[in-house]
Amino acid sequence: MNLKNLKNEVLIQNTKNLIKEENRILSRVLAHFLEIEARKLYLELGYGSLFLFAVKELGYSEASAQRRIEAMRFLQKTPEARPIVEKGNLNLSKLSLLERLSKEAKGSHGQNVEALNLLQETEATSAAEVEDKLRGHFKLENKKRVIRIEVDEQTYQLWMKAKARLREVKDAATLKKLCESLESNAVTKPHTLVRQSPTTRIAGTVLRRELLHKAEHRCEYVSPITNKRCESAHFLQCDHVTPYFLGGKTVQQNMRVLCAPHNQLIFRQLASEGCT
Repeated sequence: MNLKNLKNEVLIQNTKNLIKEENRILSRVLAHFLEIEARKLYLELGYGSLFLFAVKELGYSEASAQRRIEAMRFLQKTPEARPIVEKGNLNLSKLSLLERLSKEAKGSHGQNVEALNLLQETEATSAAEVEDKLRGHFKLENKKRVIRIEVDEQTYQLWMKAKARLREVKDAATLKKLCESLESNAVTKPHTLVRQSPTTRIAGTVLRRELLHKAEHRCEYVSPITNKRCESAHFLQCDHVTPYFLGGKTVQQNMRVLCAPHNQLIFRQLASEGCT
């Protein structure tokens, strides 16, 4: 079809029809996301989260994937929004914003429905005006500002490893040790490594550090279907290749780093085989 040959009114009407179809497709895409999440299909394909699956398997940008997942979660807990989306009266950006603010405020189902009604009634046109109204509805503080900086790939990878270490901080003592190590990172202090017994179930500090370093602070799960490595840096756990309850030793050769979802997936697979 040569759009240049269309009359103005036909071009406008066709555009409106396409937008309606786009909204219907969005609703269906989000429904598919929800079912994929329910079945945890991304785990079997080697991805530690729906987000990684959407980015690496489906080809969305990180921002696009995040918006769709947030929109999916809002539809999941507020199904009243679905017909509004299908009619084209609620776009992806607003759905994503609703989920973020509802999550931040720990909003109830009733508050979410009221927020939907507020969006239908509001005359606010800019994104900032919409967010201000919703923040007022959820009784949230003013929006926090985000500082963005650009770094090279090497610096980015170092930052990701640092974030992974920060996620291990559970108490003041661990935080103090981390800060001390950062302060003296240029000084190598001689120390004696205390090796744990291979019959101990939980990986100790030294072994865990070695395993994380070897795995580059990433999940080591490899999908038998796609041969893809997960590489998630979130919620990392040290797991036995040969299970501990089957005689597996807590030594580096029998240990691997897995994200929590893939650790749980392997446990469920073992349970289904009657190994637990």
